[in-house]
Amino acid sequence: MKNALPDFLSYKHTLDRQHPSGYDIHCHSFFEVYFFLSGNVSYRVEGRCYLPTPNSILLMAPTVLHGIKFHGDCHYERYVIHFSSQAVPPEIRTFLLAPFFPAQPKGIFFSQVGESGIRVLFDNLIACASMPPEVRTAAEHIALQGILLQIARLSTAGQELSKTENVHPVVAGLLQYLNENLSETLSLDGLAARFFISKDHLNRLFKSATGTSIMQYLNYKRISAAQQRILSGEPAAEAAASCGFRDYSVFFRTYRKILGRSPSEDKAQISSTGSFRPPKNKQLASLHNEIYDGPPHEEEIFSYP
Repeated sequence: MKNALPDFLSYKHTLDRQHPSGYDIHCHSFFEVYFFLSGNVSYRVEGRCYLPTPNSILLMAPTVLHGIKFHGDCHYERYVIHFSSQAVPPEIRTFLLAPFFPAQPKGIFFSQVGESGIRVLFDNLIACASMPPEVRTAAEHIALQGILLQIARLSTAGQELSKTENVHPVVAGLLQYLNENLSETLSLDGLAARFFISKDHLNRLFKSATGTSIMQYLNYKRISAAQQRILSGEPAAEAAASCGFRDYSVFFRTYRKILGRSPSEDKAQISSTGSFRPPKNKQLASLHNEIYDGPPHEEEIFSYP
């Protein structure tokens, strides 16, 4: 079995109107850099609420559950980058990906980065989309490395962290337990007994903190972890069992519901092309299981290698 996900990089710069709704919760198998420019939103990552200000950067590691909530109807602008670890050269991979795994959760979010000149680096990446195919891939990866290097510098320089809200101690303990036992058979009754709290109250606390129920959280995390294994070359049935699914038919249905396509479709794509390409445009919402289905964006630039 291969040891890593295939080389993958996508990016977009989007300006649209905010759409008031609940949290748009999703989970995926890739690293994400979220550069917030304007709007009125809050962002939840594994139960912690971040309050972005203009020129804030939020980092998400693979399989981390995260989601956004809109507060009011106004223009919302951001850059978003998704990439696999294979998009970063192995000799500098550990250094450039370290900011995604800080000792403290609040360390993934930085404010007031405008004066660092980082927006120019994001624009450089967006500009790669118009380059000739023979140089585009190399240019994209070089531009990504420039962004990650600047983020690493901000991280090691003790850049001011954006405001966050503390996680309820019961929820924090439950999140840790769930992530350490994804492959185990877990039930709401068993979790309630472990944390000495009624299952209804436990689920309410959890949903208030994360934007989703406990069992749905488990589905997101398990499917994301299983996709990582499948894209790395592991048979789908083995990936399902390794990630806590005892019934393959349940795994198959859950995989399609959350990711928008079947395990065999992901595996076939890797086998035939050696690379991963998520669904484009409207189908991308299925990849992230987004809950909003509104009018098209005013400006949106996607790039897929």
